[in-house]
Amino acid sequence: MTYQIIYSSKSSTPMQSDDLEEILEHARASNASKGITGALVYVDGVFLQIVEGKSDVVQNLMARISGDVRHETIAVLWEGEIPSAVFSDWNMAYVSATPQQVAHWAGLLGTTGVADALTDTLTDTAHDTRQDPLKAAQVAASILAVLATQPSGRANAG
Repeated sequence: MTYQIIYSSKSSTPMQSDDLEEILEHARASNASKGITGALVYVDGVFLQIVEGKSDVVQNLMARISGDVRHETIAVLWEGEIPSAVFSDWNMAYVSATPQQVAHWAGLLGTTGVADALTDTLTDTAHDTRQDPLKAAQVAASILAVLATQPSGRANAG
């Protein structure tokens, strides 16, 4: 089994393309050595990231991310075991998307802010505060569908 965490966070400062490239280069090198795969989306000052691998390694990475000053308001949207890595071909893929695309992936109409859309969508608040794995899987599948057409690990969702 593979352990997966999907989280969102607000960027503490606006990210430029050079900043994102630096993050991706570091993540790809580090993740390759640790057997971590995943994808990163950055839109409207919000990160959405999916990280997969061995449970202890992924949880240690999440602890480091939580202490990273580039992140504010970190919300774990999904965390749990999955049968196999969804992003096994990418140490850290990057998807450029619009807020409307992220809302669409999450099954929303696109009228909500990205951060609120992610939190509301991946948390099943109708029943309680448990995370909804089906919605999390829907978001991951949507990102993977974009990446499937871009084997280089850099994709524009447009």
